[in-house]
Amino acid sequence: MKNTIILLLIAGFIQTQIHSFGQEASDKQTNLNFFLDCWDCDFTFVRQELKFVSFVRDPKLADVHILSSSQRTGSGGERFVLNFIGLNNFKGQDYEYEYMADQSETRDEIRQGLLKVIKAGILQYYSKTDFFDRINIDLADTEEMTATEIVADRWNKWVFSIEAGSDLRKEESQDEFRLGTELRIQKVTEEWKTRIEGEYNLNNENYYDDGEKIENRQTNSEISANYIKSLSPKWSAGVFGEYNSSTYLNTKNAYSFDAGIEYNIFPWDISNRKVFVFRYVAGVSNHDYREETVYDKLTETLYYEALQLDLEIIQPWGRVETRLEGRHYFHDFSKSRLILDSQISIRLTRNLSVFGEVEYQLVHDQLYLPKGNASLEDVLLQRRKMATEYELGFEFGFQFTFGSIYNSVVNERF
Repeated sequence: MKNTIILLLIAGFIQTQIHSFGQEASDKQTNLNFFLDCWDCDFTFVRQELKFVSFVRDPKLADVHILSSSQRTGSGGERFVLNFIGLNNFKGQDYEYEYMADQSETRDEIRQGLLKVIKAGILQYYSKTDFFDRINIDLADTEEMTATEIVADRWNKWVFSIEAGSDLRKEESQDEFRLGTELRIQKVTEEWKTRIEGEYNLNNENYYDDGEKIENRQTNSEISANYIKSLSPKWSAGVFGEYNSSTYLNTKNAYSFDAGIEYNIFPWDISNRKVFVFRYVAGVSNHDYREETVYDKLTETLYYEALQLDLEIIQPWGRVETRLEGRHYFHDFSKSRLILDSQISIRLTRNLSVFGEVEYQLVHDQLYLPKGNASLEDVLLQRRKMATEYELGFEFGFQFTFGSIYNSVVNERF
């Protein structure tokens, strides 16, 4: 009798566990896994607001991959594009949403806007499962909810931005004062892009030692104007003017004017995901130097040309941005510069991602270098640009993650 009771209890326990397991399996089948690949999103905020959503850290285990990209708008705001890529049973069911953020929006307003877009995209997939019955959709009423009206723009798409700031640091043996100002004017349409920018920067450092004062004062001024015309879905042309003055580059006044043409292998309307641009520019510049250069020049006029390749790819497996540029002066082709700048972030396996950046320049065009040897103060305080045949910067890293992939709990205590 005792054995019979024990067997009945065990059988009841097993039946309960089987029922519970079946219920969990059913929930798991109806609930969906999402992989959020969004550099601009506040992931913690998204998880807090969407507790019913299962976010995984491995795209191979996701039913939907959410991939984001962003671009600056003509008004100084930002256009965010979120691509919802269906996987597994949702393969081929892809959706694209966008969110336009005004220049004046705060970080919180932007993340709230992105959250609404994420909600809208997620509902597309939940609507195809029986889990959709558990979701409550609330469309808040507003007294003035009307269709969008075309409003006259008294600024005719022109945007003006003025920025200024200063920084003061002081102690017994040294002090530093920095001042920066910037002006931006632009107008962007589908056919034309006009951009005018100007900036002035002052950096004044003083060092004190036994009654002696060592001063380092550097100024830099730049003004540029660009006019770009859209010729076709893939071709563009532009003219560019620039003025600059820099104590660091031994330049009193320098003016340049050039024209260029570019071709994008991909249409510009998909530039949020893929860009592969060939760009050619040729022009003329006039230079007045502060000190006589190593080539015995106080002023000179130079003709030049440049060819640039830009590649940017944003895909579910990662992101690649690469720029290759070569330029030279016509009076002496050996006076040239070659620039390679590349950034990558690639997911290699379920657990391993790598990221890196390399910037390398072959430098043979420093025509502005002043004659004579640099003093020790010039070197230590970086008062002037030093002669070099190359510039190199390198960064590499990896991220290896393992453990639970289903935990969406947020706990920010301490």
